[in-house]
Amino acid sequence: MSKTVLVTGANSFISGWIIKYLLEKGYRIRGTVRFQAREQQVLESIPNAYRDHISFVYVNDIANDSFDEAVQGVDGIIHVASPLPLNTTNIEKDLLLPAINGTQNILKCAHQYNRNHQHQIRRIVITSSFAAVFDHNYGLRPGYSYSEKDWCPLTYEQAVAAKDDLHLAYRASKTCAERAAWEFVEKEKPSFTIATVCEPMVFGPSISGFKSVEDIRSSNGLLWSIVSSGTDAQIPKTRVLLEVDVRDVAYAHVAALERTTDTNERYLIAAEAWSNQRLVDIIHQSSAIPKNIKDTTPIGVTGQESPEHYAIDSSKAQRELGVTYIPFVKTVEELMVQFAELKKMLEEKNS
Repeated sequence: MSKTVLVTGANSFISGWIIKYLLEKGYRIRGTVRFQAREQQVLESIPNAYRDHISFVYVNDIANDSFDEAVQGVDGIIHVASPLPLNTTNIEKDLLLPAINGTQNILKCAHQYNRNHQHQIRRIVITSSFAAVFDHNYGLRPGYSYSEKDWCPLTYEQAVAAKDDLHLAYRASKTCAERAAWEFVEKEKPSFTIATVCEPMVFGPSISGFKSVEDIRSSNGLLWSIVSSGTDAQIPKTRVLLEVDVRDVAYAHVAALERTTDTNERYLIAAEAWSNQRLVDIIHQSSAIPKNIKDTTPIGVTGQESPEHYAIDSSKAQRELGVTYIPFVKTVEELMVQFAELKKMLEEKNS
């Protein structure tokens, strides 16, 4: 009988690829979504042959709604769901508490399920972030290589005090949520093990393309804003200087799930250095990228390099999970083809 994996936030950018890889490996999927329209979004990206291999549970509020129904009979969990409000006047309510309590909630429900059932959930993989690793106090830190042992020093209290600094609050939310997971395991000693995956900027094609600008989520939205800004526009400053393709992130999650060991693990993954200038250089130089993208993409200072900066040591994930990395050029080319199709569709719709 096929094993079942629970994927929270099933309609998210990363989850789409995770679900694809799990289905292709023969797993059955139970996905959590907030409401029915999100369920339909997920189904549209799944071939008909696999649609009877996925079911859904509605969890509107990951911090407060129960996952009891969702965890019933599953063999493993990949917890991707996490809040990322674009605008908020209450960082604590809309970002910090949902991230922390959402992580604790899924772990508590899984732990309670294992206590009461012979069938056991064996492994839980949690999507964390390089934001939970990076120490902003050191800036660019040239010559230093971040690894799994590093932690962002931001605290809950600092995030609340920051109020309007959404970037700081996001870094703190990912840090506090991951720390909450490790504290839960240390205190409760559940029968399952956990693995956390920490990734920097995540780019790449959508599992099903884009039907509207609203479909462009996460880091891809930054790239869309750049390539839509016009050839004379200023190139924005690059905040996080390393990236990884969404498909490699998804692969790492699945590999971490399948590497069911008696130990809890933290994995840091990153492909290569990037910058907004390098992005636009690739766009203007690549013959694979359509003209309608080139025509609205800034030029900036061609070939301008970023200042020296930190690196990321992802050797553990490469060694233990077999992670390999898609080159940034390929990531950009394949994403821009999807952007070009969206732009063409929008132009035809408005003509």
